[in-house]
Amino acid sequence: MDIERIWKNTKEEMKVILAPAVFQTFISKTQLIAYKDDKATIACSSAYLVEINKKRYYQLFKNSLDNQTKSNNTLEFIVQENLKENKENKPAPLLDFEYKQSKNNNVSHLHPKYTMENLVVGNSNNYAYAAAQGIIENPGLLYNPFFIWGGVGVGKTHLMQAIGHELLKNNPDLKIKYFPAENFGNELISSLKSKNMNPFKEKYRNLDCILVDDIQFIAGKEFIQQEFFHTFNALHMNGKQVILTSDRKPSEIDHLEDRLVSRFMGGLTVDIQLPDYEMRVAIINQKVDDKKLKITDEAVHYLAENLTSNIRDIEGRLQEVTIQALSQQKNIIDLSFLHSLFSTFPNNISNPKQKLSPRHIISVCAKHFNIKTGELCGSSRKKEIVTARHLTAYLLITEGELPLKEVGYLLGGKDHTSIIHARDKIHSEISTNPQTQELINKIKSKF
Repeated sequence: MDIERIWKNTKEEMKVILAPAVFQTFISKTQLIAYKDDKATIACSSAYLVEINKKRYYQLFKNSLDNQTKSNNTLEFIVQENLKENKENKPAPLLDFEYKQSKNNNVSHLHPKYTMENLVVGNSNNYAYAAAQGIIENPGLLYNPFFIWGGVGVGKTHLMQAIGHELLKNNPDLKIKYFPAENFGNELISSLKSKNMNPFKEKYRNLDCILVDDIQFIAGKEFIQQEFFHTFNALHMNGKQVILTSDRKPSEIDHLEDRLVSRFMGGLTVDIQLPDYEMRVAIINQKVDDKKLKITDEAVHYLAENLTSNIRDIEGRLQEVTIQALSQQKNIIDLSFLHSLFSTFPNNISNPKQKLSPRHIISVCAKHFNIKTGELCGSSRKKEIVTARHLTAYLLITEGELPLKEVGYLLGGKDHTSIIHARDKIHSEISTNPQTQELINKIKSKF
């Protein structure tokens, strides 16, 4: 039996299911080193990866391997240091502009670091990323306008500008312009004062693609909204791509004209959530690697567990870490270094977050779904209760850090296979349905 081919195909199957950041961080760094009598021995590069893969991805590994071998396998995860990564699964290196420079690039105002190669894709932005790929292949046709919304520092601007870079790579002669909505308003006012509107209109209405950041800033400004409405229509009717970002969905932007809300909702509206644990791990590894430093898996785990804010805040903390490491000529960031470092900073993260009470998690979930805890932990097969039970099981595992057997006991004596099914079902939905991640975040905010 060719175990290399089996493992390659197994990982390819998991690659389709998982977000790129999750696959790259946890799955790509594994190897099938032995397979006999339906028992697979899977090597990981550290004890940390062994623990994560056993705890979070065991069933996914098993299902994918079972599909390849047509057997009911058992898995064993072991540590094998200096494990070589599969080169085919390594992320593309950070590239400078590869597309041909043209006169249009001077006015696109795209940041050179906001590229697809430098974008970490995880469960929180996987849906938006997939839509972006469709725009890159067919600008102006598939998702137009493309409206991205989410909180501060979640990567909206990065994704939007990355689309612009990819469009220019495919066609360097495209006329693309990135600008904050506030700049549009300021330029409009300046043009009005100078009584020179025609150049302003031509500047924006003759573009092939506009990337408008923080569109909520035009709300309540009647004349600016009017001019943007006409600019939007001129571009949209000519099949030009419009991409917008905001801190909230169009229907929730106060004092935004109904006709603009209607236009913005006429394409595809997606939200980007705060990065989950796996995505935070990938971000930390990428940022440290960019600084040419090394970090232990335990240190990555510590940071990912404690830095739970937005991407911008995580990057700020990592900047502190790397500066301190470089100043102390420390080539490897380990746990002891982090403990000593963060104890000296204000608002330090050296105290790990308190473990949530299982009963508290169950109570919050029951209240959110407006059902009794007895129903949630009972045997009812009503669709809405089963859905709530699956989500509760997932949160008891991921947030309460409980073993499968205990989760089953708390939810009315369910066996561990039922809990595995619930966990994997929710995990799969998070990867494909942004509403599921949004629902989980709403529940977690009440803990």
